[in-house]
Amino acid sequence: MSHTIRERGKKVFKAVKETSCQGIAAIASATEMSKSSVHRHQQAIKRRTQYPESEFWESEAGSAWLRLLVFGSIFFFGIKHGIGVGEISQFLKALRLGLHVGCSPSALATLKEQLKETIRAYEAAQAEHCHPREGQGIGVGSDEVFFGLPVLVLMELGSGYIFTEVQSEDRTYETWKDQIQPWWNQSDWQCHFMVSDRAKALIKLAAEGLGCVSVADLFHALRSLGQPIGSAIGRQQARLAKQNQTLKAKWDIAKTEAQKRSLEQSLKPLSAQQATVLQDQQHYRESIQAISLSIHPFDLDRQEAQTLSHLETDLVKPLEHLRTLAQTYGGTKAIQSIERFEKQLPDLVRGIHAWWLWATQALATKTASVELQNWVMTALLPWVYWLQQTDKTQQSELKAQYQKASDRAAQKFLEHPITQTMVAAERQSWIDWARWMTGQYQRTSSAVEGRNGYLTRLHHSGRGFSQQTLKVLTIIHNFHLKRPDGTTAAQRLFDYEFPDLFDWVVEHMDVLPLARQSQKAHRPNPFHLEGFPA
Repeated sequence: MSHTIRERGKKVFKAVKETSCQGIAAIASATEMSKSSVHRHQQAIKRRTQYPESEFWESEAGSAWLRLLVFGSIFFFGIKHGIGVGEISQFLKALRLGLHVGCSPSALATLKEQLKETIRAYEAAQAEHCHPREGQGIGVGSDEVFFGLPVLVLMELGSGYIFTEVQSEDRTYETWKDQIQPWWNQSDWQCHFMVSDRAKALIKLAAEGLGCVSVADLFHALRSLGQPIGSAIGRQQARLAKQNQTLKAKWDIAKTEAQKRSLEQSLKPLSAQQATVLQDQQHYRESIQAISLSIHPFDLDRQEAQTLSHLETDLVKPLEHLRTLAQTYGGTKAIQSIERFEKQLPDLVRGIHAWWLWATQALATKTASVELQNWVMTALLPWVYWLQQTDKTQQSELKAQYQKASDRAAQKFLEHPITQTMVAAERQSWIDWARWMTGQYQRTSSAVEGRNGYLTRLHHSGRGFSQQTLKVLTIIHNFHLKRPDGTTAAQRLFDYEFPDLFDWVVEHMDVLPLARQSQKAHRPNPFHLEGFPA
């Protein structure tokens, strides 16, 4: 009904604009509508055109842009960022759209539900393109985020594509296995590794459910390793700073030179303690950084493949420094955290070995030349890997270390005979493959942690969300959110350029609701007294 009314109004407006028709009979003839209908639409248009821009909204171009504005406000603000329909209603009314489209909270709430259904229809429409290539390799990460009910999240780490995101009271292996059934058993994925914390259900899911290597999450491992010492150093710094502040305040109000000298004598050892703690904090940070720099597929200095024996050698010094610090900061708790980290080293190295096996298998399918394979493994991959690490890292000290490694690897790559003799097009093809392959190595599930943070914010702003809302947010993550290169997670994983989600949704949505005049606006004021101004 609203569709017919709106279209008839457009025909009347268009007839008046495109012809010289002014009389009702002439417009009725041009639009093939009754004169009474034309008259009603003319009166409605007159009521709506109260502002300078009002006439634009009546045009065909203005009506199309109005759809983008309303649906975009609900999609980007209401669904993606959890802003309530009440606020969106106020926003649209502030833009003076209340006479052209239904802007009430109830009307927008209905549109929001229709948008969600259309988003789900989009996923169904794209399902035929969401299948893996034969034997396609993946590496996944999993974690749980806790609201009223835990949300189980399993993501393909290289692309960022979410396979599983569902609320569940139960977090056992059986529950996880049931959740991966729809996409795992009915596809041809080859999972090479799964990164997770050391939860038993997730370790079992990797080994038995996915049949892959379970890799310890470096993010959780380093946090568990450093937290006791780092927190103790922080508390010590705060205590000494407070003491220093107190003594300085007493010195400022001291009345005699003797009192000031006494306070100065107390300040000297305190300042020395602060300097010692600051130095210990620097050693702590350097040790944690050295550990992080060591756990890569390539050795930072030698540019060779990293092994468990090499890694254990590289970590002797930083772990020894942490043990020394643990005698002063953290005590038994800190020592236990170091021991737990050492036990996780084999699980961390498994991720490196799994990636190397994946790279070797993938390379063998591209070329049978041993000479070319050696060039890729020893010259091309190290350069591309360290270059990517340099681009991704924000921390200045780590970035400087990665840049040095990238420069050394680049020199080796450029001096290699194959690099110098290979034609440019073929060399670029190999570089593109190396970028993809190095992007598959993942040592943390930080992408899942980031997803958890996003869901936490939406959960609190919206006071929770339904399974339908969670499903819609998953679809938006997979098919709408883009990296700086302009690709979505689905596009990166399935190597297919999907239609833009928002454009597709707007195209498949029904017409906008008509503006309604509130009945309250015509009710008499029950508190008005005769003889007094209203």
